[in-house]
Amino acid sequence: MTNGLSLAREIAYDAYVRVMDHNETPDDVTEALYAKHGGSLSRLDRNFIKELLYGSLRWYSKIYWIVQNTAKRDLSKSSPEIRAALVVGTYQIFYMDRVPDRAAVNESAEYVRKKGQAQAVSFVNGILRQIARRAEYFPKPDKNTKQVEYLSLQFAHPEWLVRRWLTHFKFDRMEKMLAANNQPPPWTVRINQLKTPLPEIHLLQQQLLRDERSHTDRRPLRSALAFQQAPNLEDNSLFQKGYYTIQDEASQLIGLLVDPQAGERVLDCAAGPGGKLSHVYELSEGKCDLTAVEKHPIQMRKAQETCTRLGHTNIHWVESDLLDYRPEERFDKVLLDAPCSGLGVLRRHPEGKWQKRQSLISTMVELQRQLLRHVIENLLKPGGELVYSVCSFEPDESEQHVAWIRENYGDRIELLSPVPRLPDYYKRYVTRANLLQVYAGNQDDMDGFAAFIVKAKL
Repeated sequence: MTNGLSLAREIAYDAYVRVMDHNETPDDVTEALYAKHGGSLSRLDRNFIKELLYGSLRWYSKIYWIVQNTAKRDLSKSSPEIRAALVVGTYQIFYMDRVPDRAAVNESAEYVRKKGQAQAVSFVNGILRQIARRAEYFPKPDKNTKQVEYLSLQFAHPEWLVRRWLTHFKFDRMEKMLAANNQPPPWTVRINQLKTPLPEIHLLQQQLLRDERSHTDRRPLRSALAFQQAPNLEDNSLFQKGYYTIQDEASQLIGLLVDPQAGERVLDCAAGPGGKLSHVYELSEGKCDLTAVEKHPIQMRKAQETCTRLGHTNIHWVESDLLDYRPEERFDKVLLDAPCSGLGVLRRHPEGKWQKRQSLISTMVELQRQLLRHVIENLLKPGGELVYSVCSFEPDESEQHVAWIRENYGDRIELLSPVPRLPDYYKRYVTRANLLQVYAGNQDDMDGFAAFIVKAKL
């Protein structure tokens, strides 16, 4: 403790400032701060920091609206540290029942003091005390006459995104989708089938319970387990020993679409951070000829660390922009997990609601088409298959690409149905247009994704 401020809270508030005012990502920020202070933080501290940071980001606009109405002065003219103290402090008051209001108020004020802004301590203290009393009620936009404004405020999403989705989804569906985006994602993991065959997963569950007191539930997807609490990722844990890796079920379905076979030349076009790449390796039992291309060095390093931890070897690593990649021999299978808007995984990356703009979608669509053209024309063998996926369910980034491919390549390509490669339970997510489409707020609590399979006939 320093001046009544816990290290965990200080890190969470600092991280919030760097995300919201410097457009950094929560993962990068916390990784840097943990490297600086990690020795002083327990596992409980890290979980607390994550809840403070991600929760404040999820509910940012609604909390800011409450604080702004309470303060009755323009908070945009306040310092980033004051705004962080007010938003993260209010998050604790409204959304964290186990945190005493007194602690949320006092430590938020102490945070401002420690950042050299003692003149604002009484202001922060006063606003948060008033919010803790919940003495004020501020009228919201009318649910029937101002649907966009109501949904945007009630569920803390930017108006441009609510307006866009309302053109595709009904109001009651929107409420479910937006509410789901504000829930922490489940701790879903993929079993390393090279260490634990699928029929023996129950033995791994028993070991997790016995050795790490981790309670897990089976999922409809046989390779997946859901942890009831955050898994143990520390040294000597079963995670670090490579028995499993964290990966959402929707993401695991993409590997099944690739369906890698022994001896096939398979390319992963954007290999970092290694989830789908390692899954493809496991599905082929390490017997396909697997090449991983990644242009970002940090993402490449993460993919290599993932594969090393899981015990996956004999992967060809290529650090390159995919558009510059010209191999001597073409591939039987190409997985293009394309750069995208990421609007299907906002519950995992809540900062995206405030950092992304609608123009990003058209920018991504143009890049995706460049990548699709390059794969079809330069990387696929005749008879080869392209599996395209995005962590988005925007029509522009999925079904409109299918129409574009058909228009540009005609009978030189064939759109394959994903149905034969999916377990029966998940076939419900395949549309009549042969698109694997998973929306936010789905009944299986999966991330939002879209994917399709194209076969080069010539």
